[in-house]
Amino acid sequence: MSEEITDEIKELVIARLDAISSNKKISIGNYGEFTKEELIEGVRSGSEVGKKIIEVELEFLRAFKQGIVK
Repeated sequence: MSEEITDEIKELVIARLDAISSNKKISIGNYGEFTKEELIEGVRSGSEVGKKIIEVELEFLRAFKQGIVK
């Protein structure tokens, strides 16, 4: 990811993750499955998985804005 990950971006991604049901697990490619709490902690700490979920969320939001995803 070439852009800087600001606190505002982290908070946006955390808010989106927080909307997920607590009993769901999310698969992140070859990284494995994670609970929303694990993903939120990854975003906060700046881990590799946290950076990946930020990248995925930003790609989704850009696609949504462009009307690719409805």
